[in-house]
Amino acid sequence: MTGADLPIARPAAGSGLEQLMTRPLGEADLESATAALAAPLERRSESRLSVLAFRAGGEILAVRAVDAAKVVPCSAIHRVPHRQSPVFRGIANHDGELLLCMSIERAMGLAEAPSHGAGAPAPTAMVVMEAGRERWAFPVERVIGVTDVDQASLRTPPLTVSAARSGCARALLSIPEGDGMLLDADALASIFRGATA
Repeated sequence: MTGADLPIARPAAGSGLEQLMTRPLGEADLESATAALAAPLERRSESRLSVLAFRAGGEILAVRAVDAAKVVPCSAIHRVPHRQSPVFRGIANHDGELLLCMSIERAMGLAEAPSHGAGAPAPTAMVVMEAGRERWAFPVERVIGVTDVDQASLRTPPLTVSAARSGCARALLSIPEGDGMLLDADALASIFRGATA
């Protein structure tokens, strides 16, 4: 059977899909579609930002998708002797790679859920963030996933929020799961770096 012999699926006569596909386009529709197709690809995509969203400290947080190296299952975190920083939790092994594990809640001044106790959300995954040649991992309650947001919809965080979050709040954002905070990976990496110095 050749490609010409393959049956072509067509919308049922009188269906809503057929009416939508066969409706006449107005002049405004044609102009809008033409302008969108004529725009350079960079301009069409520059208004969208891909973020990796997750829950930690009872809040929705996100980093730019390009700053997230990977998401891995939670594994045992081993404390490092003589390291007293509350931000630095220890080292974990994932497939032979040693990961420096941080507390995102402590780094940002959020209330950290107790390790044990009724109703305390247990971490389900670790986000591995990349900043230059450095990699930092931090456990999160839940990974929401990668989603695109319109950059025009990002809001500048109030000074009080930015200060309370150790300068890590880059912007406020809205995703289908709710309102959250976009984090500045460089500011976060600076805190992590200081915690391991």
